[in-house]
Amino acid sequence: MSKIKLLIAEANNYFSTDEIEKLNTAAALAEQFVSNKFDFDYEVNVFVISPSYPLNVITEDGISGKTYRSDLIVIVIDKEIGFSQDFFYETLCHELAHSLRWQKVDEHSITLSDEIIFEGLAILLEEKAMAENSILNTQYFLKEMQNTDQTKIDKIISKLNKNLNDSEYDYNKIFINGNDELPRWSGYRLGYYLVKKYLKNNNTDIFKAIFDKYKSFQGPTL
Repeated sequence: MSKIKLLIAEANNYFSTDEIEKLNTAAALAEQFVSNKFDFDYEVNVFVISPSYPLNVITEDGISGKTYRSDLIVIVIDKEIGFSQDFFYETLCHELAHSLRWQKVDEHSITLSDEIIFEGLAILLEEKAMAENSILNTQYFLKEMQNTDQTKIDKIISKLNKNLNDSEYDYNKIFINGNDELPRWSGYRLGYYLVKKYLKNNNTDIFKAIFDKYKSFQGPTL
């Protein structure tokens, strides 16, 4: 029995029959990937909807996702920008990383540092999911993470280092929009960089690291 319960908003026939079939195919592939790598022993409701404030999409990709609980994911697709089965699979795998961690690890992100690692883990699983299924059509978002140079990372670290233990911070500025001092998606970029460094330094992989406690990422990594 399927663990991913895909619920597609079909009001006004926003998604065509062909697109619904592609969404179901991508969801099945995501479930297969996660089930092969983890003890995926619980069910997840995945709602797929058209754009609606405040759930906006990444303008370059036409899609975004949000995990509200381990058993509830919402993915928004803007067909005016485009529809991609690959992008849906990629986004779903990212959000399933959040779902798995919340289901399996008895802690939540409290500080900015925690949230940076939380997102970094999801990006690394997203990246691995695409690579292991030989899907080359990756989102602009993932390409931006992969192509962030060391100069930009150093700039982000210099701006955020003193705030890493803060429990209150401007999420939209740090993780989404940026400003004159922080590049767009700074929190995600730093998370991707730090988790990748953690995997290398500890000779481990994302399938194990995704369940590591936040304190494991402290020290020379941060």
